[in-house]
Amino acid sequence: MSKKEKFYEYKTIKVEGALHHLFREDKNKNWIHHNTDGPAIEPVNSEDRSVSKKYYIFGFEKTREEFKEYQQSKEGLPWYKNPSMKAVARF
Repeated sequence: MSKKEKFYEYKTIKVEGALHHLFREDKNKNWIHHNTDGPAIEPVNSEDRSVSKKYYIFGFEKTREEFKEYQQSKEGLPWYKNPSMKAVARF
């Protein structure tokens, strides 16, 4: 039985009162800002106004409106959450 290969990595780091969500592909050495669920840079304290929320998709900065549009354009459930795909192996 072989180990599952990872093609990407995620990590979250805390820098100067902000959480940075980072993404890196397997063959790339550089980390880029990326978060499809919310801002890629967000303050640790919600009351902290010195750090503003910034939205990034695969390293490209987006406005809040562009980010909401991106989220709405996603369709359906991912394959691993779809009940009809429970017994199907994906490669």
